[in-house]
Amino acid sequence: MKLISVDDIQQGMVLAQNVYTLDDQLVLPKGTAIDPKAIRRLHNYNIFNVFINEDDEKPESIKSSSEESFGKRLKESEEFQNFKKALENDAMHLETALKQSFTSDEAIKSQSLVAPVMMLFDQNDTGAGIMDIIHNMRGYDDAIYMHSINVALISNMIARWMRKSDDEIRIVTTAGLVHDIGKLVIPQDILTKTTPLTARENETLKTHAQLGYQLLKDKDIDQHIKNAVLMHHERHDGSGYPFGIKGEQIDEVARIIAVADIYDDLTSKRANHDPVSPFKVIGAFEADGLIKYDADVILTFLSHIANTFLANKVRLSNNLEGEVIYINPDNLSRPTVKCGDSFIDLSRMKDVYITEII
Repeated sequence: MKLISVDDIQQGMVLAQNVYTLDDQLVLPKGTAIDPKAIRRLHNYNIFNVFINEDDEKPESIKSSSEESFGKRLKESEEFQNFKKALENDAMHLETALKQSFTSDEAIKSQSLVAPVMMLFDQNDTGAGIMDIIHNMRGYDDAIYMHSINVALISNMIARWMRKSDDEIRIVTTAGLVHDIGKLVIPQDILTKTTPLTARENETLKTHAQLGYQLLKDKDIDQHIKNAVLMHHERHDGSGYPFGIKGEQIDEVARIIAVADIYDDLTSKRANHDPVSPFKVIGAFEADGLIKYDADVILTFLSHIANTFLANKVRLSNNLEGEVIYINPDNLSRPTVKCGDSFIDLSRMKDVYITEII
């Protein structure tokens, strides 16, 4: 293994270590065979040096990645497989812990509850690639447990991007885990319904915020967590529920959970809808995010989330496939995509858009 300048890197070289940005975002996983796409990704993220395998260290199983997307290479990496297994285990642990918490008078052990999720950031180098990995794990249809894990992870990343303290990050992460605890007492047929909810069913579903707060209000956990359970559907302009409060009336932790919750809900598979393209969600956030969400939270989220899609392969509404090579800072939902030898600047082509990450 040796360290070389990105300017000296050559096609066919193999990364000996994961490559991260300064703010712990995975750029390329260990074992990536360098090709023009990988080089562009390194330059886009301002990476100057990388560790590569010496010739005699190159794994025989490594093949050229010129025809593989970043997502495909990531899914084949050991890091992704470890994360996937840990995530599934955490979802089962969370289900057991939450059910026990409201069927008994025992206090919620928030430290033990959040520990497995925090370990996802600390073990197997998964911390840097959390968003990249989440983007490539969108096949689950779980209205409570897997969603809660995802919201905890995304909220944790937002808190890190906002430079919150370790204690604040832990509180935000725990709030993400339990934010939907009220859904445990919502009828299962409503949660799993595959057709649109009736007005009455929708009103019943909305009660999960208050029901969740009732389950937690006498538990010995941080008040910010209780408030987040109650307020994560409130909106900055007063258009949310259950109380229609606005602005600074909404708990600061709930303001973070609100963004993570809606992003994961829309971009994940659900009983009543297929995943929505992350770029469509980003576009919606750009359109009304400053009205509905806390400005600091939404601007921090948008400024980081779009860049996690650089070098990802996407499908356009005109059925062309290509690679995201540039994020337009003034129009984050409409990047520049390289399709073959053509460069499509979506900010200039309003009738074409990204339909999915592939």
